[in-house]
Amino acid sequence: MRTSCLLIIMTLLLLEPPITSQASLPDQIQDSFLSPPMDCFPHTRWWWPGSAVTKDEITWELEQMRSKGIGGVEQISMGPVYEKGNIEYLSDEYLEMAKHTVAEAKRLGMEVSFNFGGPGWVIGGDWVPQEDRSKNLVPTQIDLKGPIVFDGPLPTELAEPSRSWEHKVPDIQATDPLVAVVAGRIEEGRIDPNSLVVLSDRAVGQSLRWEVPEGEWRLMAFWLKFTGQGAAVDHFDREAMIRYCEHVGGRYESVVGEEFGKTVDSFFCDSFEVSLVPNGIYWSTGLMEEFATRKGYDLTPYLPAVWQDMGEITPKIRYDVNEFLHEMGLEAFFDPFIDWCEEHGIKGRIQPYGFTTDNIEAAGRTHIPEMEITAGEKDAVPWFDTRIGPKKYVSSGAHLYGRNIVTTEAYTYLHWRPFRSTLEELKIASDIYFRTGCNKIYHHGYVFHPERDISLAPSSDSAMRIDPTNVWWDYYPHLSSYLARCCHLLRQGHFTADIAVYSPLANQWTKDVLNARRWTRDFDWGSLGKLLVANGYDFDLLNDDTLQNRATVEDQQIWVGDLGYKIILLPNIEAAPLETLQFIEQFVREGGVAIALERVPDQSVGLTDWKEKDKKVRDLVHALFADPIGRDGVGEREVGRGWTYYIKKVIDRSDVLDWRSSALDPFIKVLRHHVRPDFGIDFARAGIRENNGLTFVHRVVGDSDLYFVTNIQDRPSELPITFRVEGKVPSIWNPYNGEVHRLFEYKIMREGTEIPLRLAPYESTFIFFDPGVDPLHVSGSNLLNVGVDAERKRIDGVATANGAVFASVVNEGDSQDLETVIDDLPAPFILDGPWNLVLESPHFSRVEKQLFHLESWTDDLQTESFSGTGVYETRIEIPKTYLSDPYALSLDLGKVGQVAEAFVNGESIGVHWVRDQVLDLTGHLHEGPNDLRIEVTNTLINRVSHLTDPSPLPPELEAHYGKRLYEKSGRMSASVGFEPLPASGLLGPVRVVVRKRVELSVD
Repeated sequence: MRTSCLLIIMTLLLLEPPITSQASLPDQIQDSFLSPPMDCFPHTRWWWPGSAVTKDEITWELEQMRSKGIGGVEQISMGPVYEKGNIEYLSDEYLEMAKHTVAEAKRLGMEVSFNFGGPGWVIGGDWVPQEDRSKNLVPTQIDLKGPIVFDGPLPTELAEPSRSWEHKVPDIQATDPLVAVVAGRIEEGRIDPNSLVVLSDRAVGQSLRWEVPEGEWRLMAFWLKFTGQGAAVDHFDREAMIRYCEHVGGRYESVVGEEFGKTVDSFFCDSFEVSLVPNGIYWSTGLMEEFATRKGYDLTPYLPAVWQDMGEITPKIRYDVNEFLHEMGLEAFFDPFIDWCEEHGIKGRIQPYGFTTDNIEAAGRTHIPEMEITAGEKDAVPWFDTRIGPKKYVSSGAHLYGRNIVTTEAYTYLHWRPFRSTLEELKIASDIYFRTGCNKIYHHGYVFHPERDISLAPSSDSAMRIDPTNVWWDYYPHLSSYLARCCHLLRQGHFTADIAVYSPLANQWTKDVLNARRWTRDFDWGSLGKLLVANGYDFDLLNDDTLQNRATVEDQQIWVGDLGYKIILLPNIEAAPLETLQFIEQFVREGGVAIALERVPDQSVGLTDWKEKDKKVRDLVHALFADPIGRDGVGEREVGRGWTYYIKKVIDRSDVLDWRSSALDPFIKVLRHHVRPDFGIDFARAGIRENNGLTFVHRVVGDSDLYFVTNIQDRPSELPITFRVEGKVPSIWNPYNGEVHRLFEYKIMREGTEIPLRLAPYESTFIFFDPGVDPLHVSGSNLLNVGVDAERKRIDGVATANGAVFASVVNEGDSQDLETVIDDLPAPFILDGPWNLVLESPHFSRVEKQLFHLESWTDDLQTESFSGTGVYETRIEIPKTYLSDPYALSLDLGKVGQVAEAFVNGESIGVHWVRDQVLDLTGHLHEGPNDLRIEVTNTLINRVSHLTDPSPLPPELEAHYGKRLYEKSGRMSASVGFEPLPASGLLGPVRVVVRKRVELSVD
């Protein structure tokens, strides 16, 4: 029998009433879980193309959003789509529209966040003075063979773009400032650091006269070059950023300042997609002098090391430059923006990656840090996305620095074709964000669109269409309420995890200065993320700032505020600050566990006293770690009161014979030896080698424990899960509808509390453990939805098949086995039809069919292009015996493409929007024939794939907007002709399933 959705059965069969009050749980949490505050509902990015907006349309679109459960907007301007009606960003007319937006949002109880730049997402604008605009430090070079006299112009030719975020700019111009001139002898393919000569003071204008000594020499000139990207502000000039904040923030304050911190909850900065000139690094005026002040040495003679190999000091220089740019990025960009927001009573929300700063500390500096990167076509990764990347860096920073709200830009490029997304896919992608630490969703998104029909004109092809043009828009509230309940619970208490993973950023900083855009994505984590999560361990990334300045060691754990970590991992680290390693040594000697993966560190960082520091690092590491030995390749050593391990083939698992089964994996065995899994799966008992989708988040809420559990895989999961919780009783909180039920079937184990968790594919739930003891509970059963009446000494549940049913009970500590036999349950009733099907929409001529078997609309050329809602009708008759207690009926629609609403005798009985949902029929059927209607809604891509000519702009809009500037964009028009189209319609098999309520008495 196919596994049914545990949560839906529990709710829809109504066999056990939901908890109405629970004194030991905060009442306000449960009350607001049923009806979450609007702040918890998803918000949306709201693109304004050309800011060609009108007050009437603003009102209409906000009302549409609010009616479907969107709690707020993030307004952002972009390039124009129409030839007329465009409004200049930050003009008085634009600000009048912003004011109207805030007034209408306030009326509707919504929030507004404004992007802090534009048009577009890069922080900047055409009002930024030239001297305040973004700059790079860029090298040019020429090779010379001495002895000769070089007397001529310095090299001015720039390299060609070689990275996706570089853009072509003119070669060095006469107005580009010269920062330094340095020459060095080339020895065996690298620059000899002992030969470096600073020639800056010999340069006259852009020319140089220099007597080149004997040998091969490289003459390098370093220039300050404006990037020329959309007037982006200089992110490393604090005064420029202050002026920018005063101008942009001041313009908004003049019209909506009274709503700062209220309706206007935040200003937003997107990820730092600030372009670089080819081979350039982020830089600004005066940074050479600032570097010398902070680092204690002149960078000028060492500048070649940023781009070229200068031997063993190269990684030291590169670390210093990267750390310096990190500090300057925080102080020149983050601090002015956050300070301005604080002074004006509003929050700053930032995606803190793609920049020179440590993403963890930058997230911590931000009032509301935001993550992104959706598993999907762009990254070509499975739904069970366990990668360690920007999402985990951001959530770790929030945890470590006390930021409780973590937002996400959700669904960007979920599909290359924005018309393909389904509500279920958006739900799955959201669960991945929740698992990684998000608790507030910003959809991407909604495009201001006065046309009521879809358009292929350029707008935002990376945004999924979550707006009234989407055919499933009327069913969107099912997703929005689900997301709101999840966000509400995931803000309670605080996150907890066992494992600290040392951030490899210092190690990366020794490698490269040109790769700041991708620090969080380019480190090779291998399978580490999956190994931890799939085996029941969660983790945070800990940075150097935390370990050196904010963490303490107590009770054999690393403590950062309320967060306690029992084990720290060093993932393939070659170089680390001595001070960080000294803290790790202290942790181990006081009883902690440190595990080095693939290698142990053998280098310090930074140029100052580097030889002495390198020796101290090697001595410390040699005393801490033993070399891997034996069959498992594990080096272990007892140090003080703690332990260290050195294990290979954890991150690098290229050998097909590497350990795969969790029960045998040496790394997992070490973890389990010291810390029991927080979310335990007995792989041997379950008969599986790996966990490929069942995962969790654990939060501590006062004296209670809250787990978010989600099954991110295309198959059901029926596993007993051991939660590392003792002395508490569980309840299940249903995010689909807000109901709360006590769980009476669980087993007290040495490892914690074991619950037989049954989850459908991609299903999610919350388990709340509250202090207390059940005098009577069930430790094992083949019934569903087990309930307990302690006073009457009765156990009840739902039988799903004929045969013996049993329940093992624990009554005041004593065990008893109860059993009975069920022999009157019929097989499911298959609804073969015939079905009457009608397909009709404003863009599709009516089609009527009689179906004797169910098939996809895409199997018929006549119907494959239909996007909208099709209506299936038939009649059903169920024997009278099964229409009353103790029987319960449910409707299983089988496979649906994509959303279905079922009506019995004209009354809606529920909506199927995620797979394997069953709908409650109990009490809806009467004796004799019953009318059954199924309304199925598919996706937009079916229609878009068959578009040939753009629909004309409606005449009433053309008067205001003129013509479209473009009728199609490349990626949008790529949806035309897309195939294979997703299956659409009611695919079945459709069944009526009969179950039976069973009562068992306890002696």
